[in-house]
Amino acid sequence: MRHPGRVLMVLALGVWAIPAAAQQKPNDKNQERLEKAVEANPGSVAANRALGIWYYKASRFTEALVPLQKARSLDPKDGVTALYVGLAAEATRDYTTAKAAYTAYLAVGKTRSVRNDIRVRLVSVTREEAQEAAKAAVANEAQIAQVPGSPTTVAVLPFTIEGSDANLQPLQVGLADLVISDLAKPKKITVVERDKIQAISDEIALSKNGQVDAATAVRAGKLIRAGRIVKGALISTGASNITMTSTTVNTQNSATVGTGLDANGTLDKLFDMEKQLVFATFADLGVTLTPAEHQDVDRRPTHSLQAFIDYSRGLMAEDAGRLDEAARFFESARAADPGFGAALQRAQTAAAASQNTNTKIESNLKGSSEGQTVAAAASGNTISANLTTTLSTVVGDVNPTTTNAVATTNVTVSTSAPPVVTPNVGVATGTSDQPTARTGQVTIVIKKP
Repeated sequence: MRHPGRVLMVLALGVWAIPAAAQQKPNDKNQERLEKAVEANPGSVAANRALGIWYYKASRFTEALVPLQKARSLDPKDGVTALYVGLAAEATRDYTTAKAAYTAYLAVGKTRSVRNDIRVRLVSVTREEAQEAAKAAVANEAQIAQVPGSPTTVAVLPFTIEGSDANLQPLQVGLADLVISDLAKPKKITVVERDKIQAISDEIALSKNGQVDAATAVRAGKLIRAGRIVKGALISTGASNITMTSTTVNTQNSATVGTGLDANGTLDKLFDMEKQLVFATFADLGVTLTPAEHQDVDRRPTHSLQAFIDYSRGLMAEDAGRLDEAARFFESARAADPGFGAALQRAQTAAAASQNTNTKIESNLKGSSEGQTVAAAASGNTISANLTTTLSTVVGDVNPTTTNAVATTNVTVSTSAPPVVTPNVGVATGTSDQPTARTGQVTIVIKKP
């Protein structure tokens, strides 16, 4: 007896098993099968996603982006697609696309460990994006120089450090980082991120030997497209005496804006002098702070000079790509001052970033429903991530095992009457630590609207 208005989907289930060769090296037959699937159904998210993943696995990153972007446009909420768009875009050095895709995965991705990986990965991608942008800016410097930067966009350059105390050299980046953070707190001006400034600095050797001349500083400001630059200096005059100065400059005409700072004191007053510099800069920029904003800016992230110097050393190591070394310096800063939140965050990020690779990200997908979708694509099959999750849940509820792994080996669609689901489907046998393969059949009935 037929039941009109119903669609029967019969799915054969079994333990997911991929031949070793298929895991190690994609083959042309799988490629051909997936390409035909896309050709037959170009509007299929699963087919486009699977082909894109297959291309990615074959290191054909540019080709991978075409079907992956298609799949993403069809279903923006598919986490697997967003993840592989990010991986493929990063491989092609399209960091803007990679960041957008990774950010999307944080919103829709289902694998917690991969989301943690992506949060760390975004830090690295942001740095790489800044480096590429710096190279592009230098290459197009003549055109960029013709466009005035906004007077409310401010860049803080690495400090000039003068004197015989070599221990203070890391403060060229540490003090700049601190000033950037303070200037950004009221959100009344746009402060250029330190990564972008450091990338430009590296590209034009801005802070070589800790010195920044006025002409090069203005050039850097134009390349960053900042209307104003803040140029600070710390001079050690011996016996722990220091002088801190700052100048705010209009990048279009090289004119000094305001009066800046010229303060003298001892090294233990470093943080007080940094605050004086920040408030003087706000005055030079014509920014008026509310009492609450003034109090927020005046807050110290640490009171330990040693912690701050170690933190600054960590920044220098991080800028040079020595992430393990950076993590040790940040951890040392945190040990000197357990309340130094920025040091703790940097230590965790640097340590994680040193281990964060594509292989690790993909490895963390294993055992998840998203991982099954990827494994299917690598073997030349398409599979719906949502369907896989449903099947895993059904089989796990009926017949739980230590792995709860499911693969879709066949899908058929029929309009015939639905058979009755047999209880105790797919009973497994075997030892608890070595479960044997199980198979079963689940019937899903979907009523037509």
